[in-house]
Amino acid sequence: MVLADIISDMNSNYENRKHGGNSLVFSMQEKMLSTFPEIGLENVFASEMYLPIGQKFEPSTLENLKMAVNEYSVQNVLSRDSRKLS
Repeated sequence: MVLADIISDMNSNYENRKHGGNSLVFSMQEKMLSTFPEIGLENVFASEMYLPIGQKFEPSTLENLKMAVNEYSVQNVLSRDSRKLS
């Protein structure tokens, strides 16, 4: 996936929503997080509160994004304990 693919996905999502279809924003975010983990979780919105009121989104895409975010968090969380274990 490259920037051109992301732009294409965004344009397709816009056209789909413009004609009454469901938004695929959560699946796009999941794809970007898995392809570019360096973007960080602060740039991924895994909650329906970020959607405009009344926007339809594809069923189960939010749940899939939440699972991907949890998996990312588990793999990339540093230990909070700064003491060395012996």
